[in-house]
Amino acid sequence: MSTVATAPLTPKSDTRPHVVKLKIFWKTTRQWTDAEVADYRASVPILAEQIRGEQYWSKNGDIHANRFTCEDFALRVLIQYAASNGLPIKLTDGVRTYRNMELYGKPEHGQYDSSMYGFADMVELTYGAPDMQRSGSNTVRVSGPDALLPGDILAQANDWAGIAHHVQLVISKSASNISVMQGNSSGVIVRPLTTFLRVLGMNRADPQNGSYAGVKPETGSYSPSGVGWDYKNDITGRNVANFLKEFELYRWNFFEFNR
Repeated sequence: MSTVATAPLTPKSDTRPHVVKLKIFWKTTRQWTDAEVADYRASVPILAEQIRGEQYWSKNGDIHANRFTCEDFALRVLIQYAASNGLPIKLTDGVRTYRNMELYGKPEHGQYDSSMYGFADMVELTYGAPDMQRSGSNTVRVSGPDALLPGDILAQANDWAGIAHHVQLVISKSASNISVMQGNSSGVIVRPLTTFLRVLGMNRADPQNGSYAGVKPETGSYSPSGVGWDYKNDITGRNVANFLKEFELYRWNFFEFNR
């Protein structure tokens, strides 16, 4: 069920009441500061593992594990932390800018619960890996591997004309190891197949659709070698030498979320 808050706003020069309706996924009670950002980073390892291992009952009574595509997992960790701490979120993609509190009236507002889960599903439907590259709005660039911190984002783009097509979330960082988690996709999720599937009512990008492409998040790590950072996926066993060179490095633009 959707929740709509109303707030009377009356200009000094106008004594007539005016009502503004809001769609509130969660209330903003605090702002991002250096302290909140530091706490987010400290919370990422436990929160990411919690989300990765969660199970839930479906409406049919079946037990399911959380599933995410790569960017959706990074989004969910951020959204869950922000919602639990009353912090604002503002994310922009090719469709529009999403906020945890926004003017009511968007066509999708009635479709999503007024909760962090509703907000996550709404954003994840249209937000893709390339939106992590919206530096200055969603994210800011990180100078290099030595500057990475928990909660930062690796966007695989350097192997594909500079357009991000895969995302990993940094869980921990030391001089000898970069630990990451990633959502992933089952099957093919490229056009024209996805367009054809949508005609049939199957949207691989929609977390609320039965054909959603997400899988249980995977763990992995990078270790330094003589020529770069080598990657190993703990779940699949995949090893890639000097893999980090294919990624651009980002972190969330936390203070922009306050605007």
